[in-house]
Amino acid sequence: MTASDTTAINKKGTPEPSFDKTAQRILNLFFVLNSSPEPLTTEQIVLDSDLGYGSGNIDSDKRKFRRDRDKLLERGIVIKEVRLAGAQETEESSWTIDREHTFAAGGLITADDADILLDAIDQTLAAGSSAFAAPLADIRSKIAYLTGISAADEAPIHRSPTVDAVWSAFAERCALRFLYQNGRGEQKERTVCVYGMFEHDGTAYFCGLDNATDNIRTFRCDRIVRAWRPSKAYSIPADFNLNDYLFFEFDFADRPPIAATFSFARESQADMVSGLTRGRGDLARSEEGWTWTVDVRDFDAAASFCMAHAMDGMRPVAPDALKLAWNHLIERTVHEHARS
Repeated sequence: MTASDTTAINKKGTPEPSFDKTAQRILNLFFVLNSSPEPLTTEQIVLDSDLGYGSGNIDSDKRKFRRDRDKLLERGIVIKEVRLAGAQETEESSWTIDREHTFAAGGLITADDADILLDAIDQTLAAGSSAFAAPLADIRSKIAYLTGISAADEAPIHRSPTVDAVWSAFAERCALRFLYQNGRGEQKERTVCVYGMFEHDGTAYFCGLDNATDNIRTFRCDRIVRAWRPSKAYSIPADFNLNDYLFFEFDFADRPPIAATFSFARESQADMVSGLTRGRGDLARSEEGWTWTVDVRDFDAAASFCMAHAMDGMRPVAPDALKLAWNHLIERTVHEHARS
């Protein structure tokens, strides 16, 4: 803070620092570059008013961007220029964080604990953790720094910028604004208060309160096209339970949920049915067998899920749209089998 910076007076009569727009802009720049899965062009950066640029004077904004890169470099964060192979000097540059050369500080744990923690983290990452790779990789860098392990001795760690963005928002308890692409390739901007993260088959997911629907929804991290720096603090409800939101294939569609009912054969074992339904929805047993009612957003995916477990005696019961999707799936399967 320089002498020319303005200050405010708090209730106790002591001065407080004013809002530092430069610091905010630099922080926004770091977060956006860190969370973007692809390098951002100069134009994407300097025309973005949300970042703190976009003043209307592009030359001035480019100078700000250059100074901000220098400020980040002073703090050990390297922003590198990226050019496509064969690109001309006059073509627009793109920018990303140079993760290989960006400094990772250490010294937050004792040397006695370092070897044990390092081994535990390596085993966890080797098992394919994706949702928690970001915090574990950061901790690992600090441990490696503390123990003097060279970069050549470190195990390779795959980090996803989009997972990093979600984790940062979750850790800070600040709402994340992002551009999301659904399974049909449609893109829409959303803002979500992240309540929890999990992974399935090597893919990271998160769920939270979605501003577009005002409901708790589940999203795939790898479908985030771009993320902005988190804002607007929130609290996770005390009654929230992540287990209630572990997804099924039929959870991913931009449609309101509709209650669907499935049945299982009377002889189906309780542990099999319980494991298959994962504690979601309402499960009931009668003399005729089992019934399971659960919210469904995508009837085609629900029919496919049911077909995959048809050998377990699973069948669609209601609504008619679910049974229609089931019949279409059978017809398509028979037709493809007949052609082969």
